Amino acid sequence: MAVKSEIQKQADGSVHASVVGKIDEHFDGKDILAAATDAKTVVLRLDGVRSISSLGVRALEGFMRELGAKQVFLDDISAAMANQFSMIPNLLANAQVRSAKLPFVCPSCGTEHLHSIPYHNGAGTTHAPECPSCKTKMEFDGFSEEYLPHKK
Repeated sequence: MAVKSEIQKQADGSVHASVVGKIDEHFDGKDILAAATDAKTVVLRLDGVRSISSLGVRALEGFMRELGAKQVFLDDISAAMANQFSMIPNLLANAQVRSAKLPFVCPSCGTEHLHSIPYHNGAGTTHAPECPSCKTKMEFDGFSEEYLPHKK
């Protein structure tokens, strides 16, 4: 499945886009770049990105570079994106990640749940959600250093 994006121009002149699919060598984001030509701010929602290939990393790097001096915010990045950003921080270029939608598991009943948390060190613990099934505090399902920045 190719990457699909839904783009909205806001009244304040900013551009908001949601990206869904697998980022691979075919990703160029030209539709987003075209919509954002005159925008000072671009907000990208990336919770729909299920994976990113090694060639997709290069394509994403080029896209982020083309956004240039715009103020870029990334909201609800997926686990796949968070993993790439933790391994390759320069991939973010000038963008600021505000939140990540990451996996949590309930230690009591085993329920698994994706939950949006702030993108900073320790957020997997400090912002762990309550289990929707049994109301127990959920635990981050993975190693935070694989998904969240190490310092801040």
